[in-house]
Amino acid sequence: MELKYILPARYIGRFIDRIAPYTQLDPFLVQEGKGRTLYPVTSLYFDSMDLQSLREKDAGLLSRRKLRLRTYEEQFTESSVGFLEIKRRHDFIVSKDRLSLSVGHLNGIDPMGHLLGHLLSRVEASEEVAAEAQMLRSWYNLQPTALVMYERIPFVGKHDRKFRITVDHGLAGMWKPSKLIGDLPTRSCMSGYCVIELKCNHSIPAWFHDVIQDFNMSRTAYSKYAMIVASLEPFSLLTAPITARYHTFQ
Repeated sequence: MELKYILPARYIGRFIDRIAPYTQLDPFLVQEGKGRTLYPVTSLYFDSMDLQSLREKDAGLLSRRKLRLRTYEEQFTESSVGFLEIKRRHDFIVSKDRLSLSVGHLNGIDPMGHLLGHLLSRVEASEEVAAEAQMLRSWYNLQPTALVMYERIPFVGKHDRKFRITVDHGLAGMWKPSKLIGDLPTRSCMSGYCVIELKCNHSIPAWFHDVIQDFNMSRTAYSKYAMIVASLEPFSLLTAPITARYHTFQ
């Protein structure tokens, strides 16, 4: 299960203190030995010209899929380790397949319109997953649509490593970037707020229900991709239903 909540950024410290008795910093971050307590996440989302991915959510479809390119660095580079991901959602149940890309498969030479084809010809994945990605590309004529960037503070449950809480803050992005590699003129989104994500395989523990009430956190059904599009997509009439849901955060 994956659930998202909105929290004012000024409460991040208090929120971390509140969940401390039940969680610990993600062990993978500890094991890398760099002393980090957070890491950057940079994603390029692919969508149709009419933003089909967002339309499906706004239409109330329970089952949806998204395709994105992700790296855990501040920006994409030719030496980045990248992942092409298919994220599937049925209501609040989420599954994901990650297609690995070797170093050097990202480059700034190919035009952005050819980027997805370039990546799909190089991913390391099972035939079934690769075929699904190719199908999505063909059905919707997927194109690079929005760059989404933020910093993530990750926690796991002390007694259940599959129970995960992440604090995503500093959300910024760019509408239809002209290139993948190099500095890009991104803009911030939802200034003063962060997104709390809860991921678990079982029911939400009672203590987290108490945290939700203590901080009066609002649950949101929209992704960070939708938030970026609602803030930056230039044709406001197309995203009016989405933007209306975010007017309090702009």
